[in-house]
Parts: sequence; C-alpha cells; structure tokens
Amino acid sequence: MPSATFFNLPPAKREKLLAAARAEFVRAPFAQASVNRIIHGAGIPRGSFYMYFRDKEDLFHYLMEESINEMLMVFEEVLHSQGGDIFAALPAMYDHLRSRRSADRSLGGMGMMSAIVNRNDGLQKGGLLEFVDPERILKRIENCVNPDLLELREPEDLRCILRMLIMLMVPIMYNGLRPGADPEGREKLERALEILRRGMGAKTPPAQRS
Repeated sequence: MPSATFFNLPPAKREKLLAAARAEFVRAPFAQASVNRIIHGAGIPRGSFYMYFRDKEDLFHYLMEESINEMLMVFEEVLHSQGGDIFAALPAMYDHLRSRRSADRSLGGMGMMSAIVNRNDGLQKGGLLEFVDPERILKRIENCVNPDLLELREPEDLRCILRMLIMLMVPIMYNGLRPGADPEGREKLERALEILRRGMGAKTPPAQRS
C-alpha cells in the first residue's frame, strides 16, 4: 500500500504519478515496466517514488485494487438495478463488462484493468484472486442483496451463499475483460448459477427410493 506521504500529496500531483504508472503498465507487461519511465512521466525524483511506494509491485497492486474497487461499485449498482437478485446480477455484470471493454478506451478504472489484463498474459484468472479480498467484497454487497429471493434457513446462510458466488465473480471479471473471452462464457455462467439456484443434492436420497 502507498505510504502516508503519498496520500498527503496534492491531488493533482498524486494523479499525475498514477496516470504515468497506468500508461507504463499498459505499455509493457509488468516484468518489463520501467520505474524510470514512470518517474519521468510523473516528473518526480527517483527518491520520491520510493517515499511513496516500496517498489513497482506495490504500485501495481495499488492500481489493481483501485480498479477492483470501481468494479465493485458498478456491481453494487447492477445489484440494485436487478432488485437485489444476485442470480440475475451476475450475468448482467458479465454483459456490462463485455460492453464496457470495447467502449471504454480510457486508462482509468475498468478500462485500465482491461488493458493491463490484456497486456499481461501471465495474469490468469487465479492471478486476479490475490487482488480480491472476499470478506471485503462480502461486506459491500450483502446489504444490496434481497434475502427474500433466497432460501435462507440459518443466520449464516446468506454469507455462505455469497462466498460461493463471489468465487464465480473472478472468472466473470476475467472473461469480461479479455478480448478473447470464451464465447460460451455467459452460457456456462448461467448454467452454473442455475445449478446453484436449484441445489445440487438429490431431492430423494437413493437409499430412500423405492
């Protein structure tokens, strides 16, 4: 995470540094991205950079986390638009990401996330998990979910259901952001959601069948 010194910078100076970092991480894969290019673009001394961030990886993580925060804000809006129906909101979020990927050419928010994922072939689905805190996501979305649309039998059922569905969000984000997404991605998502919605256990256990 950035240091307090970074957050104490004037907003314009802070944004100039982040803009230079976004441009560099989009220009080259992470391993080839240059701190020298970033500080040159930001117009700051090299020593100042290391007063703000531990290293290049620290800056990269911060940018990705900021992008995911923006994505969560969008998902909250999608949930509200779907009346709190989590099963309807996930496919809607997939559609939103696919449409924004082609329309958003800026280097901010999801546009930057899309560009960075496309530039870094090694940033696979599992790689995005390190930027996602399931508990933080859960706290943000549980108040947006309509519990009346779910079969909740125990107080913790809502959180358990959301934890499972959150794990589906990572491939949703990944497929929604990449240009070469699985053409059957949305169909697979809907199939998985339908299985979860109806339940995976046999209605009548085999031993009890006549």
